[in-house]
Amino acid sequence: MIQVSNLGFAFAEHTIFEQLNFNVNKGEILSIIGPNGCGKSTLLRLLRGNLRASSGNITWDAVPVRDIPTKTLARKVAIVPQSTHIDFPYKVHEVVAMGRYPHRKSLLSFADKIDRQAIRHALAICDILNLAERPVTELSGGELQRVLVARALAQSTEVLFLDEATSHLDIDHRLELCELLIRLNREQGTTVVQISHDLDLAAAVSQRILLLTEHGKIAGIGTPVEVMTATNLHRVFRVDVKVEKNPFTGAPQILPMVNASIHQLAKLKIHLICGGGSGKSLLRRLHLAKAQITVGPLNRGDSDEALATALSIETVREQPYSPYSKESLKSAGCLIDRAEILIVTTLWWGTGNLACLQLAHKALDQQKTVYLVGSQQEHDYTGGKAWDWICRLKQQGARIVDNEELLLEELSNRRI
Repeated sequence: MIQVSNLGFAFAEHTIFEQLNFNVNKGEILSIIGPNGCGKSTLLRLLRGNLRASSGNITWDAVPVRDIPTKTLARKVAIVPQSTHIDFPYKVHEVVAMGRYPHRKSLLSFADKIDRQAIRHALAICDILNLAERPVTELSGGELQRVLVARALAQSTEVLFLDEATSHLDIDHRLELCELLIRLNREQGTTVVQISHDLDLAAAVSQRILLLTEHGKIAGIGTPVEVMTATNLHRVFRVDVKVEKNPFTGAPQILPMVNASIHQLAKLKIHLICGGGSGKSLLRRLHLAKAQITVGPLNRGDSDEALATALSIETVREQPYSPYSKESLKSAGCLIDRAEILIVTTLWWGTGNLACLQLAHKALDQQKTVYLVGSQQEHDYTGGKAWDWICRLKQQGARIVDNEELLLEELSNRRI
């Protein structure tokens, strides 16, 4: 139904998507999940045609979305936004009635019998009949969210887009909305594309899941069982979870592994090589554990660099979007000389940061402890050079840890 081919999009110089490929099948519920800032809402706007792609194509039944008239598209797809603010005191039934505009001959034409039936049905389905005469400016956030859902249902479209539509709802109305989506899908064939941060509910209602990384790449697309694995969720969200089968629905159930232990690493001298957000969580946790941290090299503007600056951590900085220079690598080497431990969390290796692995090699020669966290061969974009270095580091005695929780436990044990 909707085909996305080699999609690219950027805001100014900030790339959101590159070479994105997937499709939305007619009559399915597809949930898009991923960390904050990965481009989920932007992707929904691109699919709807509210944003123009920088490259690639989005087609609806083989027709480019940019060629579909606005009113025609409004009859095909309704949207429930993430949040909205309405300043004018429209009554609830008036806001819901706005969903019927695409079906009228003009904005000035009056609602007919079909319009009135659709509006009343939407009010009833969303449990807001009793609010029909209330001004929307007097509603709570959850009540307003149900009004927006009702407006979309009144639009009577074959496709429904929801951008975190359950985020302001209490548990009973959240479950009611999920059951409604299932009924619309099964009984009317409505195609649903939703963004959700509730992983359990997304797994319970969806035929397929699209999992995005923080860099807007596809980490997985398929059934909930195929995509929502502990490995995938740790790779994307950087948290340890256990995935079990819900005994009632059969869908994956996500159980966060909360560690209540408090790590104390006072005076432990650690140098961290990271970048692209790979060190953010560990930087915060090492800082809270009172370790003596240095970082770098990092390009100015990198999210890890911004965090290190905010935490007043000594950092070797390089110019934005530049390979690491001999000067910055030498400065990082001096910081490593002062440290007891070198931790490498870098996920993506290219020619610009490859020399950091040579710094790790030098640290091992100096009998320092070196940890490699989350290294994966598929993240090597140097033609195999980076992975060769990583394999050599392993042979030399670099310690491999799967995640930062295991790393922190090991570091804590050193202090006992």
